[in-house]
Amino acid sequence: MAPIRIGFLGLSKEGWAKRAHFPYLQASPDYEIVAICNSSVTSSEEAIKLYSLPASTKAYGDPEELAKDPNVDLVVCSVRVDRHLATISPSLKAGKDVFVEWPLGKSLAEAKELLKLKNEGGVKKAVVGLQARQAPIIAKVKELIEQGRIGEVYSSTWVGQGSVGGVSTGPAYEYLSRREIGGNMVTIHFGHAIDYVQAVLGYGFQGQPKSVLANRRKFQKLLGTDGKVLEEKRKKTTEDTIFLTGTLSSGIPLSFSLRGGTPFPGVPGMDWTIHGEKGTIRISSPSPFLQIGFDGMKIELQEGEGNNVEVVDIGSDEFDGHAYAARNVARVYKEFAKGEINCSFEDAVERHALIEALYRENGIQE
Repeated sequence: MAPIRIGFLGLSKEGWAKRAHFPYLQASPDYEIVAICNSSVTSSEEAIKLYSLPASTKAYGDPEELAKDPNVDLVVCSVRVDRHLATISPSLKAGKDVFVEWPLGKSLAEAKELLKLKNEGGVKKAVVGLQARQAPIIAKVKELIEQGRIGEVYSSTWVGQGSVGGVSTGPAYEYLSRREIGGNMVTIHFGHAIDYVQAVLGYGFQGQPKSVLANRRKFQKLLGTDGKVLEEKRKKTTEDTIFLTGTLSSGIPLSFSLRGGTPFPGVPGMDWTIHGEKGTIRISSPSPFLQIGFDGMKIELQEGEGNNVEVVDIGSDEFDGHAYAARNVARVYKEFAKGEINCSFEDAVERHALIEALYRENGIQE
């Protein structure tokens, strides 16, 4: 079968596309990058050279031109979230298959507009990067529950630290502190985490969950790439404190707590317990970003209420040779090549709707 021909929005010198998308794409016989669209034709030409792509690879500086390319089957969008609508809309209107990073849009309204364009354009396959759903650690936790290792699930508690939203920020992540961008600790960190929690325990809530969203640290130090202070007080307008309690559609009570900054020394960046009639599963990680994965991720199973704790093998697969950031994205691409869509635009709009409801409850506008 001929490889799927990719037009890539946002494959530049540095960034998420380089770390997460390119490693698998350059090695997979299922895909071929045939076009790059960056902020200018010159930037795209530089990327083609940097990544040693064939001389036949097209260089575009306008998403409209990329969308017109008849040799592109799939458009991958890996630009900042506030640019998703402008950059991916032409490809949706042209009926191209698409892979868009999460968040789908910078707001629920934008996400709904992209879904509308996808449907109107007759797009056959459209996937959103909530790739923790593909993570082996999530699959293993689901398996333990389905095997009845802890019996009926009674409740779950999730506690994490977001790394961003702390004392300082750097040039690469400063945009996460600006509400108008649409990418922040609520939409990205909470969005990914609540999605994988619900992937295990059940999507949806019985009624509206109760929440507290707060921006407690109004200013941060802005640091340069060398660690030196560029600005002592850079204004921050995004939330750094997220509390949520509610009962999932599955009937399981959930308590969720995420704060900005780094973990207390010796405490995991994410500590998630699932309590059942016959025992408890504990999932811990240096970071809540299970969509990426890290050394030190662990699943432990306590039988009953005693001291017998089993460390559960998460398992391995063909993608473990990649760096962590590329593994779950590679799993998305493998599924996509087989015609499988694990997170649709419709799914993403539902996640956006939950976030907007939390904003509304707390008197915050997206």
